[in-house]
Amino acid sequence: MRLVPSPVLRRPLALAVTTLASALLLTACGSSHAPSAPVGGGGTVLDRPLPSAIESLPLRDADGHPVTLSDFRGKTLVVSDSMTLCTEDCPLDTANVVAAATAADAAGLTDKVEFLTITVDPARDDSRHLTAYRKLYDPHHQLANWQLLTGSQADITQLWKYLGVYWERVKEDSPPDHDWLTGKPLTYDIAHADEVLMFDPKGVERYVVSGHAHVTGTNGLPSRMRAYLSPAGRRHLLRPGAATWTPANLLAGVSWLTGHHASLSS
Repeated sequence: MRLVPSPVLRRPLALAVTTLASALLLTACGSSHAPSAPVGGGGTVLDRPLPSAIESLPLRDADGHPVTLSDFRGKTLVVSDSMTLCTEDCPLDTANVVAAATAADAAGLTDKVEFLTITVDPARDDSRHLTAYRKLYDPHHQLANWQLLTGSQADITQLWKYLGVYWERVKEDSPPDHDWLTGKPLTYDIAHADEVLMFDPKGVERYVVSGHAHVTGTNGLPSRMRAYLSPAGRRHLLRPGAATWTPANLLAGVSWLTGHHASLSS
């Protein structure tokens, strides 16, 4: 997987909403209803309701059971884009998402927050890959608040296009990487932006965190995924730059949207 910057089309909307929020804060005369941002979140505030056509898109979990985003109405949703055959950032993203989900669970928010890792590679992310990938990060299947989802090519394309998350099928490197599960050489790659999107219980997109994932501890990254990293992935793991996000950034957004404190020390 080749990480690419977030698309320029998404950011003007985000900036407009953030600017509006700032203006309201300045003119609300201390109103408690003025928009604010998560303390320590490091992301961008949004205000974008999901239309029913997107909420009702048919997706599938790792066991092949049907799932839609509307199934999670009433919960705060934390949605990340990923792929199981990524050698660069996705293994790090998943480690941070799982760390945040574990902390939210420890804070008693299992029934209030759902973490969804949704593929950008539906052609290869079948039940076998999703199940094996999950087992690497959650070997005892203890996290009831984290799911990996896939779907048809058309539905996945519609979902990410609406949400403004860029992804594109590109040529595989030469020599090609190999599938860590089957050992077969890969025939294509997916270039995509790495973003974590947060939705409130009413299905409104409220917050987005973008950039490289900074894994602050080594225990969250399974050894098999560590060995699978490309040189760029190892560089991001060992020498993360300034524009990065951690589980603490996600938990700041979760705390903001739920009104319940969640941290890595919960």
